[in-house]
Amino acid sequence: MRKTVRVAAVQAEPEWLRLTDGVEQVISLIGTAAAAGARLIAFPETFLPGYPWWRWVESNQWNVEYSARCRENSMTRDGAEMRAITAAAGRYGITVVLGFGELQDRRIYMAQAVIDEWGEIASVRRKAGLNPVERKIFASGTPNLPAVHQSSLGALGALSGQENQRPLLTRALRADEEQIHVAAWPGNPDGDAPAGPESSATVSRMYAMETGAFVLAPGAVVSAAAWGERHPARPVPATGRARIFAADGSEIVAPLAEGASGLLYADLDLGASAGYSPSMQADRRRRVRRGPLSAVS
Repeated sequence: MRKTVRVAAVQAEPEWLRLTDGVEQVISLIGTAAAAGARLIAFPETFLPGYPWWRWVESNQWNVEYSARCRENSMTRDGAEMRAITAAAGRYGITVVLGFGELQDRRIYMAQAVIDEWGEIASVRRKAGLNPVERKIFASGTPNLPAVHQSSLGALGALSGQENQRPLLTRALRADEEQIHVAAWPGNPDGDAPAGPESSATVSRMYAMETGAFVLAPGAVVSAAAWGERHPARPVPATGRARIFAADGSEIVAPLAEGASGLLYADLDLGASAGYSPSMQADRRRRVRRGPLSAVS
């Protein structure tokens, strides 16, 4: 028995350092994806309140100001903003994988939440392996292994940024027979990504080939607005390189135009993933239940 799942990967510019506007944007995208028949929507890394590209510019006079604004516009995992997002997921009946800055005791963590189609938080995982720039703003999470969620969609897993290149983490997801993987990226602007603008697509493609899972690779559009009035005196091209890969590493759909904001849709044939069999699907159905799964932090 084959199973087809429609999914959506976000390619959009965040509402930089404006949490209220960002939450409204997330809810709007959730509704748009659900109206198009998607059962899963994946957001870029730290989409709320936006990945701190401003910190990659050495201008200490205003980095302190922006760091404070980042803290003020991050949210807790159980606050009003998250409740509004989970309510939208339940209202539209869609699974959401959301990257956000999680505030706790004045510390900010690079978090990734999995919210099921009933509006329950299945997990919130904090990124542990931060790069040197990220460590200037965010606290490191507990270095635990990621979980594969036995959802109604199939076996679902997620990682953020360079975590998708770490064998210890990717092996853990592969061992749990992951079928759908979200590789969330912040949308590297040219000049700020030494590995090149296509590095996230390359890593996502290799992940699909190595694990035999479908990979959604959402990516943020990054324009001069990321720096606001403090934009450095150099051109910053609009980016956004969302991709969706099949289990063999091929692209299922043509990507959106670079710099364009929107949703990239694909219909995944789970019978074509390397980790799928009818007996496995039946076993997963027995383990799916309506309600929250165990949280991982």
